[in-house]
Amino acid sequence: MDLERVLKGISDIIGVYKPDNTILFYNKAGYDFFKKSHKEVKGKKCYEMLNRNKKCPDCLCEEAIKTKQIRYGEKYIPEINKYLEYRYSPVLDDSGQVIFIVEQLRDVTDKKNLENILKESEERYRQIVDISPDAIIITVGSEIVLANKEGLKYQNNLIGQNIYQYSPDFAKTMYKRMNQILKNKIKKTTFDYKIVLSDNTKIDAEISSSYLIYKGKPAVLSIIRDITERKRELNSAAKIQKELLKKPCDILDKVYMESLYIPAKTVSGDFFYTHKVNEDLLVGIIGDVSGKGITAALNISAFNVLFNEEVLINNDPSKIIDSLNKKSVKYLGERYIAVCCFSFDFKKNESKIVGAGINQFIYQDNKCDTKNRIVKGPFLGMFEDSKFDEKIINFKSGDKFYFFTDGLDFIFDNDEIKEMYLKTSTIDEFKNYIKSSLNNMLTDVEGIKDDCTLLALEIK
Repeated sequence: MDLERVLKGISDIIGVYKPDNTILFYNKAGYDFFKKSHKEVKGKKCYEMLNRNKKCPDCLCEEAIKTKQIRYGEKYIPEINKYLEYRYSPVLDDSGQVIFIVEQLRDVTDKKNLENILKESEERYRQIVDISPDAIIITVGSEIVLANKEGLKYQNNLIGQNIYQYSPDFAKTMYKRMNQILKNKIKKTTFDYKIVLSDNTKIDAEISSSYLIYKGKPAVLSIIRDITERKRELNSAAKIQKELLKKPCDILDKVYMESLYIPAKTVSGDFFYTHKVNEDLLVGIIGDVSGKGITAALNISAFNVLFNEEVLINNDPSKIIDSLNKKSVKYLGERYIAVCCFSFDFKKNESKIVGAGINQFIYQDNKCDTKNRIVKGPFLGMFEDSKFDEKIINFKSGDKFYFFTDGLDFIFDNDEIKEMYLKTSTIDEFKNYIKSSLNNMLTDVEGIKDDCTLLALEIK
């Protein structure tokens, strides 16, 4: 597999900065967007990429650093005449200080321009929607009040019809989400549905919906794109991914293990692997690669090869992480990978945990004393000489370990949830609680923001 070709597919701009706004690096999309090379941006401030000599006003990067929380939104950049969606994610060290900021940008100029034009007048509505290559409809309540020519290719007579009849498999979920868009005036939400065509065949459709005012009434603008072929490819990738992520292997008489794996979309950027070295030693890893969709699946496949090669040589998490970091720098270019690697030695009753981007896990002793443990370390592939912390825990029968990706931070950072559920539940019960919570979120207009993966272990 040509990894260089595979790993160039991420379209979002990814930048990693120091807290003083000094640029560490961009991904290829970032260098292409700013028309700069790595050497040209090295040591510069992020705002200098826009030919500015001081920090941007109302910069949410600064707010993310101060609050140590993810911040996201949308902004217009006059220097390049573009609208960008942005997300700033702070990376904390062991003491809770921000050491890096990961910026993610997406060019939404075309969509924003479309929204602005649609708001101007009924005539502008018709002009823009009819030249769109995608189907566009506007609904007031459940009634379709406007459809462009492309939309009429799906159904001959849409005006005045109830929108939910065209997606019977998702009618309840769509109804809930549409009401939330109207109630909360949500500007953008995108989900996949199956819709029925005029000949009663079904296609997979990606529908991006936004709140707007149409003829003085609250309405929803929906852009519909046929993704049947893409969905077929994604489903194939998801099938391969599930084969790779089979249930973790148990050392049946030593430990009981459960896993939870729920992608935000069809294909996940999360992964986990476990390797039974012998009857007394288990090695595993849980992680999150950059990228989405097929790119993520291919990135995971590539990393799977590297990990499985490594565990044939090393059983020590520190050595595994050091080696994988060097290989990530060499083979994966500017793609970052967050992982936590662990081993359980049942002869010594000793666990070793090493963090690289995934810097926390939960340890609960057999008396239900629950603690967040921190293992400091940057993403794999950031620096060839990176240092990674290791925690050693001498475990006993009944002790529990929870390893998870950042999609589940909202669960494990909630003290009330930990108090009410984690301390009083078996790992099966807690897994089922998380699964139920996520399934409820899947039907919500906000959806699941990130892929969610959990590995839970209980010492027998």
